Amino acid sequence: MNKIIAAIDGSRSSESVCDHAAWASQRLGAPLALLHVARTPHADKEADYSGNLTIGNRKQLLDEMVELEEQRNRLLREQGKVILADAFERVKAQGVGEAERLLRHGGITESLNKLQADARIVILGKQGKEGDMVERHVGSHLESLIRTLKTPLLVVPLEYREPKRFMIAYDGSATAQKVVDKVAASPLLKGLPAHILLVGDDDSANQAKVGKAQAQLAEQGFEVSTAIRSGDVSEVICAYRKEHDIHLMAMGAFGHSLLRRFFVGSTTTRMIMESQMPLLILR
Repeated sequence: MNKIIAAIDGSRSSESVCDHAAWASQRLGAPLALLHVARTPHADKEADYSGNLTIGNRKQLLDEMVELEEQRNRLLREQGKVILADAFERVKAQGVGEAERLLRHGGITESLNKLQADARIVILGKQGKEGDMVERHVGSHLESLIRTLKTPLLVVPLEYREPKRFMIAYDGSATAQKVVDKVAASPLLKGLPAHILLVGDDDSANQAKVGKAQAQLAEQGFEVSTAIRSGDVSEVICAYRKEHDIHLMAMGAFGHSLLRRFFVGSTTTRMIMESQMPLLILR
């Protein structure tokens, strides 16, 4: 489990994925693999017309359709090779010496499930070939990956900005504590100022939770700021991000129901997708 796997689909988010992947590869000192899946999980299923062509024994037409499908697959493979070649040139320009190129055919979720045993972190864009269909993208594609992948997932916006500070969406749960554990043990964010934000009552119990997390990160050399704020989870997190110019947010895949509804629910999907901040999602 030592590869950085960057999912490249040729959409306008691919450049950002490449730049974030190069950054992560250099921060972790880990090899980079560029993955392109020739058919996206949102692609419409190919229609099967064979049942409509049995009358009259139209074998020639069926043969032509099979040949056209084979040609289409060849074109998709060639397109994938070009996309991967362009991605390699971009990460090379960012200082990555070597990068493995993986061309797969099928769905992105299925492909990543097969590759995750060798993955240290998976990086993909918030928006893919479906452009601005953000509700559809988060509602199925991203949530499916969050539920199935056991490796950390870095979901990046359309524009790259090298992370200079980060925040942890913290609620004191076991899941949130594991996020702190993993951040403290990993070189990915080492040396960057850390912010721990708990949305809830500013009472002694929550102060103790935040203080414990702060001490743990400080022991590993992090400069840590903490905050406890009450209010709507989405509004508080977004306001804090803007106030402190946070560049990246780490969170658990599942945990407190309020946080979970914020990140994978439907009511604030557009807010998540429009955010110019990468999300580091840890299982």
